[in-house]
Amino acid sequence: MSPGVNLKQLTHNSNGAVSSFQPEVEYMNINGPSWIEFSFTFVPHNNNQMSLHALPEITTSISGLSNYGIAQEFAECNLGANSKVVYDSEITSLAISSNGYGYRAENKYGPTRKADNEKLSIINKNVAVIRIKIGINRNNDNNWGGISTYKIELKDVNPDMATVYMPDIVGFQARMQQDVVQLNWSSPNQDNIQDIAIEKSVDGEIFREIGMFRKTDMENDGLYRFNDDARSASTMGAVFYRLRTRSMKGDIQYSSVKMVTLNKKEAFVKTEVSIDPVTGEQVFLTPLGWQQKQVSAEIYNGEGTLVKKVSEAKAMPQLIINMKDLSAGAYFVRFTCGNQYSTQYIVHADSL
Repeated sequence: MSPGVNLKQLTHNSNGAVSSFQPEVEYMNINGPSWIEFSFTFVPHNNNQMSLHALPEITTSISGLSNYGIAQEFAECNLGANSKVVYDSEITSLAISSNGYGYRAENKYGPTRKADNEKLSIINKNVAVIRIKIGINRNNDNNWGGISTYKIELKDVNPDMATVYMPDIVGFQARMQQDVVQLNWSSPNQDNIQDIAIEKSVDGEIFREIGMFRKTDMENDGLYRFNDDARSASTMGAVFYRLRTRSMKGDIQYSSVKMVTLNKKEAFVKTEVSIDPVTGEQVFLTPLGWQQKQVSAEIYNGEGTLVKKVSEAKAMPQLIINMKDLSAGAYFVRFTCGNQYSTQYIVHADSL
């Protein structure tokens, strides 16, 4: 148990079923997460040596998660390596993430939207120990305290694998680690996946592929990590990532988009770009604080590839962006001056 948690009693259910445990847990009025963890170890019957016994297959399920104020209830199940998660139906109210060899589910919408009817199951073979952690997660706005009664039931039942909902990507996360953006996710349905592509964008709209996991590259445990060197984009305020999966039938699915902030918000400067009515050239209106300083413009095409760079050692009030040597299309331009930056969309048309 974590500090501030008290197991008041552990009883069978009302009809006396010996395979059902009902822990009654008291949470003290403190900040942050609180939890209690149970483990079940299986041994051969009438074995005095207490040696472990691995069952051929075990399924654990999580359902009925609710909230107390804005203290969000969560549960974790750990069945060891090679576990996979399946769903009775599409999950919309639960946040699902991998945690080591286990999976964590948490009601992500707070008291306005409960997840009582959503259920997920974790399946594994040759399991000797089950670990189950249940608790609540709180923040500075709500130090909820009170009593919760849970139900842990052991029974011989498995989900119907012909009808379960199997998402391609679970728990997709992106975070900055020094000069590297680290992406993590799990793929419980990878038997049906032909490949997983990692896509990156500098504006959140136009994405290009930066990595690929093909069928022969896929991880046995379904847990993935991909590192992207972010130093080349350090002058940009943020980068965006998403995952694209392709099934064995060729169907494409996209994950949610994750944004990683690379610079502080104070470094962003709002700017304007206009068109010279005589020459048709793009004109960058240099901010007052950038004038007489070195200003650079990096031009990226629709695939996110750097196609041109313009630099002015002592910028004047207007900086001409000559794009006559580029093909017509939409471009993304990143302007920088010292530690400050600005971004603009530019649509470049062919000259008449």
